[in-house]
Amino acid sequence: MKIVLLSVVLLAACAAWAQTFSNLDDSTATDSGAAGAVGWGSCVACAGAGTNATIASSPFQTTPSVTGSSRDFDINGAAYTNGLWWYKVGPHDKDTHFQFDFDLWVAANTSAAQALEFDLFQFVSGREYMFGTQCNYAAGVWDVWNQKTLKWTATRTACARFKASTRYHLTFVFHRDSSGNEHYDSLKIAQYNGQNSNRIVSSSTYSWNLSYPSGPTPAGWTDNLGVQFQMDIGSQGAEMQEWVDEVTLTAN
Repeated sequence: MKIVLLSVVLLAACAAWAQTFSNLDDSTATDSGAAGAVGWGSCVACAGAGTNATIASSPFQTTPSVTGSSRDFDINGAAYTNGLWWYKVGPHDKDTHFQFDFDLWVAANTSAAQALEFDLFQFVSGREYMFGTQCNYAAGVWDVWNQKTLKWTATRTACARFKASTRYHLTFVFHRDSSGNEHYDSLKIAQYNGQNSNRIVSSSTYSWNLSYPSGPTPAGWTDNLGVQFQMDIGSQGAEMQEWVDEVTLTAN
């Protein structure tokens, strides 16, 4: 009995240490760029491609949404231009284990994408941990980011194009270690029966167990933690749109 009670106490203590940042899609806070800033920011030039694109994002979209309040991301640009949106929750330097999950819908026009990207980042004590992932439409696989080489690395996990007017829920699990390595632990994707359905028609979990070194934080960057979304246009100019809901970051 004492062993069982001790286990319950330890589990409760671990749960208490975890910090959960929920419904980030509904936040209207704007990243000021100051040290420890919290809120949404966006860019085209910093997204790693050309600048011939315009982007936008709006919260409180009633549809598609399960909660009645999603956020959309929109890009309209030339071939091989990208749009990036991020949300910072502030510095949480002691946290080493992370879960990033959200609902996702895409418009039919995302068939023109080169890739759809979903990332978690932590800047801490001069190190940049960029847990980058992308559904690489061009190659048909999931890629992860190698922060040391600054290149995408293909996994063995196939990535089919997301279907329009369909609800998905994505859950990423990451952690970093005391040696400065970042670990891609797993990805779970649940697909629902329709746009706002709660009935799951398929669910797959992929254990990646991949590890890469972190890199130095660029000059002038300060400690912070957050998540980001990116859309990359493919070989022809296009306008593309996606929505996210119940965006949640859990860290401990």
